[in-house]
Amino acid sequence: MASLSQPPFFEFGSATCGGGADGGAPAPDASPFTDPRLDQAFSYWRKKAAGRAMPRRADIDPIEIPRLLPDIMLVDVVEGGRYRYRLIGTGNTQAQGMTATGRYLDEVLPGSEYKAHVIGLYDECVQRRRGVYSECLFLSPERLAPERHTKVLFLPLSEDGERVNMVFVVQIFLYIEQTTRERHFLDAPPYREIIHTLL
Repeated sequence: MASLSQPPFFEFGSATCGGGADGGAPAPDASPFTDPRLDQAFSYWRKKAAGRAMPRRADIDPIEIPRLLPDIMLVDVVEGGRYRYRLIGTGNTQAQGMTATGRYLDEVLPGSEYKAHVIGLYDECVQRRRGVYSECLFLSPERLAPERHTKVLFLPLSEDGERVNMVFVVQIFLYIEQTTRERHFLDAPPYREIIHTLL
């Protein structure tokens, strides 16, 4: 496998919506997403907002997005700046290797550095009241070579249009070696964020 400096099929970089790669105007209909499920989720969220800053939880109907259901999480924004899993799709349950529904993220996420990174992404979504997109590579501790890849989209929901009370999350896991699937949330390998986009 290639070294981290020359990954076999991942493109490193970061992006923030609002400008093209040369600093000019963004390309028409340009999408930061590298998976069609994330495009679908973001389009669905914008449609359900219907001109408002954010949709409400009641606007999200699972029957309308069956293809996304395995990859969806609904996460409550709890007083005191914590986050609690309300609903977790089967794909994410399998990736976590546990049933985390009803538990706080800071109780479940492995490793202090990665935990702080993920909670920071939720904080950004909630405080900015905007979507956030992030991709991370997880690296083999022995070889520091990519072994898994996660793509995650955070979308705010609000009952009053002002305060975010829930985050609609779509997270997709890709495994370079299938043997890493069982370890995803059981260890804390080194990671590197390769894309970070404020939508």
